[in-house]
This record gives sequence, structure tokens and C-alpha cells, in this order.
Amino acid sequence: MAPAKPKPEPGPKPDFFVVEDHLKCQTSEGEISLDLRIPIERLELFMDMDELDEKQIPKYLREQILWPEDRDKIVNMRDGAKAFAMLMRFAEEVGNRMGASLGESSPSTSSSEGTGGPSDSTSDATSD
Repeated sequence: MAPAKPKPEPGPKPDFFVVEDHLKCQTSEGEISLDLRIPIERLELFMDMDELDEKQIPKYLREQILWPEDRDKIVNMRDGAKAFAMLMRFAEEVGNRMGASLGESSPSTSSSEGTGGPSDSTSDATSD
């Protein structure tokens, strides 16, 4: 009987990944979890970010969008560059959640655009 092969060692966790409603961020200070669930009033503020100058976005996210306990996690980090990256990824993931809730399909979903032609229309099929 052949000896059992050792299990492969798991690789490092990615810097960012989403688990349910939280963005998990791997930092030198440990894993930090940011809640992606924000109330409608903050979502409306989030949608106004397009009007901001790019340099204002990190502060706006901290002060207007994040939960206070998540803001404290970001503000108290030693690594400001990592904190900045976390804020930008947070904004990206909130945007993804909003797109999903608005009924937009994900890029991996096939559509008639990928078939080389238009899909059949139900209104054209019975037009006698």
C-alpha cells in the first residue's frame, strides 16, 4: 500500500475578499473586516461621490459612508497606504453590491451579445 500523500499547504489569503456582507482585508496588523451593509441614506451619499474630486474620496468615505467602528479601524492603522487601498476596495465592493441590487448582471453572465446574433423576441414570434 502506497503511503498517503501529504495535504498541500494552503496558500496565503488574498489581500481582499468578500465573505457574506463583509470585506475581509489582510494587513500586517491582522485581518480587518469592513461591513458592506450601509443604510439607504449613506447609499445616496455614496452615489454622490462621482461629483467629488478624486483626492476627497478617501476622507468622504471615512466620514460619510463607513460605520463608526470601521472608520476607527481604518484611522488607527499604521499603514496609511494599506488603509487607502482598503477604502478604495470598500468603495468598489459597495458599488458591486449596488449594481447587483439594481438588477445588473455580472460580467460573467452570458447574453445575446456573446452569441453572435440577437436573441429571439417573443413579440416578433406571434405577429400575424
